[in-house]
Amino acid sequence: MKKLRVVQVGTKHDHAADATLTLMQMKEDFELLGVVEEDALLLKKAKENPDYNSVNFVSFEDAVALKPDAFLIETEEKLLVPTAKKVLEAGFNVYMDKPGSEDKESFAEICRLAKGKNLTLFLAYMYRYNPAIMYAKVCVKSGELGEIISVEAQMNCSYLDPNKRKWLGSFKGGMMFFLGCHLVDLVVSIKGVPDEIIPLNSRTGIDDINSLDYGFCAYRYKNGISFIKTNATECNGFNRRQLVITGSKGSIEIKPLEVTVGEGRLVKKTYLRKTLGVDNKWADNSVNIDFPPEGRYNRMLKTFAECVRGERENPYSYDYEEKLHSIIIDSCK
Repeated sequence: MKKLRVVQVGTKHDHAADATLTLMQMKEDFELLGVVEEDALLLKKAKENPDYNSVNFVSFEDAVALKPDAFLIETEEKLLVPTAKKVLEAGFNVYMDKPGSEDKESFAEICRLAKGKNLTLFLAYMYRYNPAIMYAKVCVKSGELGEIISVEAQMNCSYLDPNKRKWLGSFKGGMMFFLGCHLVDLVVSIKGVPDEIIPLNSRTGIDDINSLDYGFCAYRYKNGISFIKTNATECNGFNRRQLVITGSKGSIEIKPLEVTVGEGRLVKKTYLRKTLGVDNKWADNSVNIDFPPEGRYNRMLKTFAECVRGERENPYSYDYEEKLHSIIIDSCK
């Protein structure tokens, strides 16, 4: 098995340090050649962060000269797409953190660019590789749950820092853009493209902050309504992150979506409850399934490595990513 030689660009994204740590842990799949941080203040901060203790910091030009197999883009959100475009134009495979540009056309452009060059464009939606969610999707695809009527997804936070909530105001849609993108992906990957998108984004006004820190959007389908919610100021919000899939023959509830195990912030476990239809409508014949702890990003990065090595096809096509991004932007109105 070929070990992927990779370079990470950026340290400001919320997932940046976690990506670095996971890459260094997955020594059978990755060799981290270096990290690029072109912002002097962010570079100083990264060098003081113990997560980057064993990292070699390099310039972008030096990174390109190393001819890595792929680049991982972990810049702040507004720089994700411009950086990915620069990397793709240079002819390298791309792993890019979510959700991409606020502009549909600029995101569509990198999808076309990657497709035209036959390069991997891999979006880092970690819940795609959450073992409980993957199991739920198998149940959906097999028909075990019958016709899917609705998908309900929540990704809340237990009172984000006020400065972080102010920062949400730099994006149209606020929380819907920042974290709601994960949930839109879950709805669309299970139910498909909605007939109508009904954004109901709002603000709590807590701490006199005016950003849209309460995201909510409904999606109309011919057989029902699905919805997503993402609140930055919810008591016990992290533990209330959940996915509910209801079908004509059964339902699945995953709550919470993940729980941190022990002291390691990267290691999570998940719980799932599956219920199939019974004659006695008040009876409970649900089955609880616990999934063992695993690294939050390991399965996702493993899949990326396999895609770049040509061992498997990217589970999410260029066209899917472009359509998903368009729906995310429409959900931010």
